[in-house]
Amino acid sequence: MTLHALRGEIGDADLFALLETWAQSREDGNGTTPEFVALAEQISGQQLDGFFDAWLF
Repeated sequence: MTLHALRGEIGDADLFALLETWAQSREDGNGTTPEFVALAEQISGQQLDGFFDAWLF
């Protein structure tokens, strides 16, 4: 549900770019939630603290 809500927040193009970039950059390992949030903010150009506070923390 969080990814669906994120899609509504940042739009299709940015969500799909985020997921593709995340998967490619973590191909051989794991990532952390803060790393995912930072990448989402970088790709979308938005401050997403409020969104992730509501949906994850």
